[in-house]
Amino acid sequence: MTEPSHGLDLPRARVLLDEALVGLRGVKDPQVPLRSVERHLVASLAALYRVLAGAGDARELQHQAKLTHHRAEAALSSLKSARSRDPAVAPLIRAVAAVVSGWQQARQRSLPERLSMPRPGPDHVARAQRGVPALVELAREPLVPVIMLPVEEGLELELELPTQEDVPPPGTATLAELDAMLAQARQGQAPEKQAPALLPAPKRQPPPPPEHDEVERAQFGETLEQSVVELERARSFFEDLAMMSLMRQPDEGDLWHELQPVEDRLLARVDGILACGTWVLPELVKLLDERPVPDPEMVWGALFLHGALAGDDALHQVERLLRTVGLEVPEVFDAACDALAFVPHPGLQPLLRQWLRTQEGELQRLAVRVLGRRGWCDAAQALELAGGPSPELAIEGARALVLARGELDPRETARLLRHPSGEVVSCAIEALLLRRSERGILHARALLAEGRGAFADAALWVAIGGGKDALADFDAALKGPVSAAVLEALGWYGDLRYMDLLLGRLEAGQVEAVGALQRLTGASLTDEEPAPEYDKGQEPFVRGFVPPPVELELSKDARVWAAWWKRHQGRATGSRRYRWGHAWSAQDNLWEMEHALASMRERRLAYHELVARTGGTYPFDPRDFVVRQAQAIAQWAQAPELRRVSPGSWTLSFTR
Repeated sequence: MTEPSHGLDLPRARVLLDEALVGLRGVKDPQVPLRSVERHLVASLAALYRVLAGAGDARELQHQAKLTHHRAEAALSSLKSARSRDPAVAPLIRAVAAVVSGWQQARQRSLPERLSMPRPGPDHVARAQRGVPALVELAREPLVPVIMLPVEEGLELELELPTQEDVPPPGTATLAELDAMLAQARQGQAPEKQAPALLPAPKRQPPPPPEHDEVERAQFGETLEQSVVELERARSFFEDLAMMSLMRQPDEGDLWHELQPVEDRLLARVDGILACGTWVLPELVKLLDERPVPDPEMVWGALFLHGALAGDDALHQVERLLRTVGLEVPEVFDAACDALAFVPHPGLQPLLRQWLRTQEGELQRLAVRVLGRRGWCDAAQALELAGGPSPELAIEGARALVLARGELDPRETARLLRHPSGEVVSCAIEALLLRRSERGILHARALLAEGRGAFADAALWVAIGGGKDALADFDAALKGPVSAAVLEALGWYGDLRYMDLLLGRLEAGQVEAVGALQRLTGASLTDEEPAPEYDKGQEPFVRGFVPPPVELELSKDARVWAAWWKRHQGRATGSRRYRWGHAWSAQDNLWEMEHALASMRERRLAYHELVARTGGTYPFDPRDFVVRQAQAIAQWAQAPELRRVSPGSWTLSFTR
């Protein structure tokens, strides 16, 4: 944090003050007056932001510059007064001292460029967000900086000179009286009290008649200040925003597109908060301090809200939040990454790339995950991280490979396929599949044949991306113990010759076989209706695409499924690939991606199968906002590659 004063300019002063403010979170010494230092640094930064943004005339800017310096001096004085030996304090002192000592020279330097702030014209009307997150441009003052600084009660005891805002209300002790009581306490004495005078009991008097204002308040309630109303509305909207960040993620059995009203309300809450005025944003962030335990949903809301607001100051606030919300808590880390996957601020990518080059632990890992999820990571960089010594970064780097830009180095990718982590290997297979390379599927086939079908989801990858020749690999895997992963994969693979094996595993108690039986047959058998009737031409294995009936609880009785199979197996053709009781086609995958009560995982597997079987490479992400998912599925539905695939075929479309 050390900065020579002669090299200081105003943007660098902002960085140093920010580093000091964020660094307060690492101070553990209870003798350091954290709240006092925080107030001084926030006031100094707020004034500096106005200078950097050119907010006001020359006289006002001069005043803000003096205020920046004055409050920085006050922060430095508070830090030094504690005489703390906490190793986290010394860097803070150096940073603030560099600003204080170099301030005059910094003021004389010309700004390379002013703070980027939205400056819409007089006719500009901010549009409401519709369907997907959009950047909001508002003519406004710079945001007041704020951090998460949870301090346990009782750790601080400080007396500050009262400001005009701190004047105590009537009836409270003055500073001099507090000093007198403190001196007496130190001498072991209690403050002297005067004996009460003996006065005659007062006669009962009738209460005075109520004033007109009191009658009005009783009838119509208190008149609240506009700022109070706006803040309360903003708090309510913010709590809704946090809750809806969780609600928009579908549970098992939910239809993803039915959650669009939740997302519309979520975006409307952003508009509602900003309509209350950006002055409420620091107050909302401070709500996180009041939570007794970390609140991942509120972290999501705070990051999303600031990331939707145009301006450098909003991006700086995103950075402060990420440095102080407690990313070491896994749930908070995941929520922060999910929020950043959607925020529309154009400055986010450069910020993440800056963190990618650092060694700052959680921030670097967060940068890799978000860059990877948004498709902003370079393939070479992702490969380097995935093959590196850090297990956490290796996982994130492997995940980033899936959407990474550029070609994958064959030698490095082959090395990843031999990685000890199943997730790293699975991500490498997925990345190769989405690039229409069969190298990943060939490795998955080898794992399956070795009896390691559960490792790296190898059996599932073979099922969706393997041809008729993969039968030998499944046969080899089935010679030993049959895992639940292999049973599930048999349903995706689509070969009915495994029906008897699945029935045998169900009879032996492996209930996971039910899902595979249902995916192959679409029979939807229940204990209440074990033998459904079919119309002429709609019998199993001869009908065209028909979505299976939706049943909440399928029968787990092997006899029910065996009786159904004995009745209908004569219509099946051994050379065809089946899904839901009819010859598989790309329509099955589109239905599962769009209309089925499928999980995110199942919808993503259906997407991967489309890529492997048709050769189409159109993007799709089941975690995205509903509007963008619908657009992706519509693009797939119109893809010419789908019409080249014959129903029931084992076709694959890999480049060689």
